[in-house]
Amino acid sequence: MGTHRFPTQQPATQPDTDRNQEKRQNRVSARAASLRSSEMDILLKYWKPVGVLLLIVLIFTAWHFDRAEKYRMGREAAAAEISNRLKDGYIEQAKQARSAEQKAAAAFAERQTKLEEEKQNAEKTVAAMRLELNRLRHYAAAQNRSRNLPATTTAATASDGASDSQGWLLFGQCAEKYAGLAETADGHAADLREWQAYGHAISSQRAE
Repeated sequence: MGTHRFPTQQPATQPDTDRNQEKRQNRVSARAASLRSSEMDILLKYWKPVGVLLLIVLIFTAWHFDRAEKYRMGREAAAAEISNRLKDGYIEQAKQARSAEQKAAAAFAERQTKLEEEKQNAEKTVAAMRLELNRLRHYAAAQNRSRNLPATTTAATASDGASDSQGWLLFGQCAEKYAGLAETADGHAADLREWQAYGHAISSQRAE
């Protein structure tokens, strides 16, 4: 039986290896060129929609930035307006309070002036009453001295003089007590009127 010999594979030579590498490089280059060509075709085909989309994105970004800036400016303006209103309201309230205090002080001062005039008039009246009381005392004393008449005076005259003298003395005592009471009552009345004027001024100020 004869032997069968298989063909032996010859090792690749250097030129074959270089050709294979060159082929692979050519295929890669061709594929890259094809991709670049496809990308250029896509860009040439869709450049208008892409441009419109980019323009829309730019417009939306600018609009959003403008809205944010306007919102910030509006918020700052509103805060400044509120602050100014509060400040103006506080100033106006302070002016009104100061005006009310001045009016109350003026009314109280006017009332005090009237009370002082009334007090002075009362003091003058009391002084006049005391002067009249002193005159009555002098008159009563004179009448009392008239009781010590000489013996030649009649008994009836002496009796009438004694009665008149006692009457004048009693009247003088009553007048003196009345003057003291009137002076005390007038002092209390003046104090009461002063407190009433003060209370009226405070009430008017609170009402305003």
